Amino acid sequence: MVFADEPTGALNSAGVEAVLNVLTDINNEGQSVVMVTHDIKSARRANRILYLEDGGIKGECNPGKYVSGDKKRHEMIRGFLEEMGW
Repeated sequence: MVFADEPTGALNSAGVEAVLNVLTDINNEGQSVVMVTHDIKSARRANRILYLEDGGIKGECNPGKYVSGDKKRHEMIRGFLEEMGW
């Protein structure tokens, strides 16, 4: 299992993309990745999103496997995050 706490927080756009690509590749090879983020671009890479508030799970979204350019998936995640108050 890989734990990543804000792995893209202090990176430029090229660095963000590189780190997200590595984490996506690792996950596609069967490795679990647990990532904490406040960045929607990073959150869009997730197969499962848990929204935490006040120490508990407020909501869950399961958009499935990440596919670059999947606009329907992106809208599903955006809608979920808006519903959660992000």
